[in-house]
Amino acid sequence: MLLSFILLGILSVTHISHAGPLRNRYSKYLELDAVERLIEYIRIDTSREENIKHAIDFWVRQANDAGLPYTVYAPAGKPIFVTTLEGYDPSLPSIMLNSHMDVVTVDETEWMYPPFSGYMDANGDIFGRGTQDTKDVGVQYMEVLRKFKKDNITLARTIHLTVMPDEETGGKKGMQAFIKTKQFKALNIGFALDEGLTSDDDTLIATYIDRRPWQMEFTVHGEGGHGSSIAEETASEKLYKLTDTIMAYREIQKGITRTKNATDYSGFNSININIFRGGQAPNIIPSKMSLVVDMRLAPEAEASEMQALVDSWVREAGNGTELTFIRHEKVSLPTALDDSNPYWVTFRNTLNNMGITVRTMVCPATSDIMAIRNLGIPALGFSTKANTISRIHAKDEYINVETFLRGIEIYTELVKNLGNLKNC
Repeated sequence: MLLSFILLGILSVTHISHAGPLRNRYSKYLELDAVERLIEYIRIDTSREENIKHAIDFWVRQANDAGLPYTVYAPAGKPIFVTTLEGYDPSLPSIMLNSHMDVVTVDETEWMYPPFSGYMDANGDIFGRGTQDTKDVGVQYMEVLRKFKKDNITLARTIHLTVMPDEETGGKKGMQAFIKTKQFKALNIGFALDEGLTSDDDTLIATYIDRRPWQMEFTVHGEGGHGSSIAEETASEKLYKLTDTIMAYREIQKGITRTKNATDYSGFNSININIFRGGQAPNIIPSKMSLVVDMRLAPEAEASEMQALVDSWVREAGNGTELTFIRHEKVSLPTALDDSNPYWVTFRNTLNNMGITVRTMVCPATSDIMAIRNLGIPALGFSTKANTISRIHAKDEYINVETFLRGIEIYTELVKNLGNLKNC
């Protein structure tokens, strides 16, 4: 019995001494500067607009520490960070490495670990909002520039690392404002990389066109009154009818997906009702209600035909139903994926020479890079997150520490080869 108590005491002390993360084969990575920087970045809660300034401070420190020149622009009131690794041939168009510092909001109660802690578990998975979208990418880019600067490597082309403040809310005060400035034109961008998708196997994904976002708020009007009455033509009845119409269209699109590859986003339009608004009190029939719909148009969808469809929904709802577009992108140009595009050839060959298979696909969502492509500048959405479950905008977003570090190696080769491309 005494021996049992002694053993129990030893086990208890051992448990207490490991109150922090247990040491395992991944723990050594927590001491690496790149991993420390990623965790520091994750810990800035940029789902809150007021914290964007702290993200800017983070990026200023990174540039200063690496010995790189930087500028902070604010063409529409929100800060945009740009740091530059000068090339030796300024006549060549530059390479843009873009990411965004803002992240979507979270419900902390749904997460296994605090979403802004950067906690690494026993499997080497670092959890936090932005680990997939896209704080990981920004830090990986910076690590590449740090390495080139430290090793005194000068590429032929200038490399610009850019960080946008509001991609998640449409980029109106970030990328969309920036591309209209003389400062952007002076960057002389020839090719751009931006955020990409996770892959659930060993292959990596490159996106060459984004689906167009149509984010719409429908507001319906009807008879209000006392909650005890049975009024005719109430706003809730009209909203129900409108919802039913939209969901019927959604079912048609779902049917199309069943005939396609799960990752083929080229032939259907996604549509979701994401917000319902209305009502004042339990005993008042509301005279106005609204819903917010997020629709993403496939490349083959004609904007004029889709507008006619949406307008028919408004007419069907009747009685002065209003439609307001939160975002209404009608054009999304593709980047060529053939030998006519030397940037693509270099990108593909670099990965293939590293033993990496790259898959190309339509981006199911929309990123800041769409604005770059629409200027006629070739650009790819790309991420190095192989064998990763997609949790973009979902709970328990994560990146494995070895996947993150491998990504730095991949981007190093890509940026080196793109930066030394001379025949275009």
